Amino acid sequence: MTAITAAVIGLTFLFGFGNVLALGLRLGVPTYVAPLVAPAVDLSVLGLLLGVRYLALNDAPREQIRPARRLLVLASVMTLALNVTEPLLAGHYGKAAFEAVGPLLLIGWAEVGPGLLQAISTTGGASEAASEPVADPKQPAVVSGEKESDPCPEQRGQ
Repeated sequence: MTAITAAVIGLTFLFGFGNVLALGLRLGVPTYVAPLVAPAVDLSVLGLLLGVRYLALNDAPREQIRPARRLLVLASVMTLALNVTEPLLAGHYGKAAFEAVGPLLLIGWAEVGPGLLQAISTTGGASEAASEPVADPKQPAVVSGEKESDPCPEQRGQ
């Protein structure tokens, strides 16, 4: 799951870098500043995803994870806005929809990821417990000192 999240972030970064640069230049942002905005937002998303992942895997309470998730969603929405604004200004609505795919995936992973990580980590312990033999409720429990081959220990004295 971590590799998938990292791939989505990396692809969104590469995909959105040109969009944000074009938007910055169109808005008159200085040439040396325009290429810095996309990496700043994307590195914020990466840092927040890693932080939320760490907290979720270490069973942090929701109250601790919530502020980072909120900032993560805000950064993802900013990524979305930066990616679709230039095509929308140019009247290329299909391109804007296409450009929205990566940021929308980031928003989805930001919402689903922490709970999914916690569920995976808790079910890992459950699968180990399930691999232990479970007593059959139809068979009487064997008390230490009794022979297992004796099917009805209570009938011995009769």
